[in-house]
Amino acid sequence: MDRRSSGDQVAAHIRRMVFDGDLRPGDRVRQDEIAENLGVSRIPVREAIIALDREGWVTIEPHRGAYVNGLDPDYVRDHYELFGSIFALVARRVVERGDAAGMADIVAASADVAAAQDPEAFNLANRAFLGALHRAARAPRLRSVARVMTSIVPGNFFAVVPGALETQREGLAAVTRSLEAGDADAAAEEFRRVLARQGDAVVALLDGRGLFADTGERDLAAR
Repeated sequence: MDRRSSGDQVAAHIRRMVFDGDLRPGDRVRQDEIAENLGVSRIPVREAIIALDREGWVTIEPHRGAYVNGLDPDYVRDHYELFGSIFALVARRVVERGDAAGMADIVAASADVAAAQDPEAFNLANRAFLGALHRAARAPRLRSVARVMTSIVPGNFFAVVPGALETQREGLAAVTRSLEAGDADAAAEEFRRVLARQGDAVVALLDGRGLFADTGERDLAAR
């Protein structure tokens, strides 16, 4: 059972429509149509639109509706740089606040990441690693910030983005080695590096799909 709110699920649906190119920059988000297609009322659709406006996916124009902003390379790279900065700080907290038991959990989770082969198993192992990292860091504020950052890529990131699985595997192995050595600077830098590489991979994927908005076209989109 999906325990997300209806608004969260609608927002995820709209993000997927943008990611898949079903909604293009300048398109109006037709709320009644989305509500009908998903079998929900307009209330969760409005909630989703407000959330997407805060995230930068759409712009709400008073008395006119919500229009798709689309994505661009800067948006994508900024998103993953933010993730890298958050997890870099988490890694520092592991070194500063962690204990032997927490480090043992991280090492065990890292071994599962190294062993996972298919994208589904890898996705689960990756989540378990990040969970062990957060527990060892003892930084609930950082965990809450990471949880509210939505994903640009819908579904299993490692199944959708070419090369992402091996990039993550190599990056987390490097992070683990740095943490075992007690080197907070190196662990933080490894996290920034791996997330920057993932951002570049997503840029390449979206560019190949022709999904990046041209600013001039967006401004001239019929409304």
